[in-house]
Amino acid sequence: MKRLSLLCLSLLLAALAPAAETDPLAAPANRIAPGDPAWQDLVASFARRPDATADFSEQRFFPFKKTPVELKGESRVSARHGLSLHYTAPEERTVILDTQGVLIRDARGETAAPADPRAAAANAALVQVLRFDLPALAEAFELFGQRDGTAWKLAFVPRAAELRRAVGQILVAGNSDAVNRIEIRRSAKQFVAILIGPPRPAPFTADELKRFFR
Repeated sequence: MKRLSLLCLSLLLAALAPAAETDPLAAPANRIAPGDPAWQDLVASFARRPDATADFSEQRFFPFKKTPVELKGESRVSARHGLSLHYTAPEERTVILDTQGVLIRDARGETAAPADPRAAAANAALVQVLRFDLPALAEAFELFGQRDGTAWKLAFVPRAAELRRAVGQILVAGNSDAVNRIEIRRSAKQFVAILIGPPRPAPFTADELKRFFR
């Protein structure tokens, strides 16, 4: 199970939990359209963002464990190459999410995630979230959001019932053009939370592109 990506893990555990709970943010009053004028400044700001690296921690909460499983590493986001999560603890491996799907690299080699349309939709959503691509997200998810100054939060509820049962909701929070928290939430006791530190914008070197993307 250590080789599974966080979204594959979410799908694997779906049968262990009841139907996903609805977050209060996902209320009709907070529904937004992908072209909503109130969000276009953020859409434009994210579109201008350069490639960046950031530290992150990932916590996996399970109903049968009192404390979460915690992982740490570096994230790399590229408009061209996708999202790369380089886990450094408790073991080293890299999870690459891009238009080709999910690829996992570790000391044993490379492994492609099992083909699953639900996982593919959720994996694509993570990349789209970090690009703030609301039109792309709206194809598979209903969008809900709130803003308070430069702080904002969004909820993405899958349109397809099967994906909604398997993945639940994706909750995202950030400030200005930086995402600082992503949750894949099935219930109050079963979810994955990714906490992302301040981004460090810089072009990726040829070595980084080879090691952390494909």
